Amino acid sequence: MKKIMLLLAATALIAACNSEKKTEETKPPVALPYVASYSSSFEIGNAEYAATILQGSWKDWEENKLDNMKNWVADSIVAYNSDNTESNGLDSMMARWKKGRAELSAATTTIDAVIPVYSTDKKENWVLVWATEVDTKKDGTVDTVRIMETWRINKDGKADMLFQFDRAKRKK
Repeated sequence: MKKIMLLLAATALIAACNSEKKTEETKPPVALPYVASYSSSFEIGNAEYAATILQGSWKDWEENKLDNMKNWVADSIVAYNSDNTESNGLDSMMARWKKGRAELSAATTTIDAVIPVYSTDKKENWVLVWATEVDTKKDGTVDTVRIMETWRINKDGKADMLFQFDRAKRKK
């Protein structure tokens, strides 16, 4: 009798889950107040791309191993930097990052969120990163900055575009 009750309970649970899933799938799309100029059709993407960006952009920055960029950044990268400048090409981006990192004696990162996404209509992979960076300059001063980066990953699995935004932490 216990086995039959357990089987019935499991069947009811599966049926409820399937019913709930069907209800979610049949919901009409939400009307947005704006039309996205790029895309509003995204799904969760490849987690390996998130790992690549975290290792390359973040861990290698902390450890001052910027020559590793050659492994994960496309030669043709276009980077829109947080200071409203643009870097075109791997060599330009590497030179900029090396110059910035050379001004620091230490950099410590806290990743707040990392989300790999895939644009189903554009067929492009992106990685979104929200982070906090605490930089110690060579003179000993410490600066905290909030950073948001959006990386596009090309068909070869390399980053070929970056949108970077940052903001200094507000003092209390």
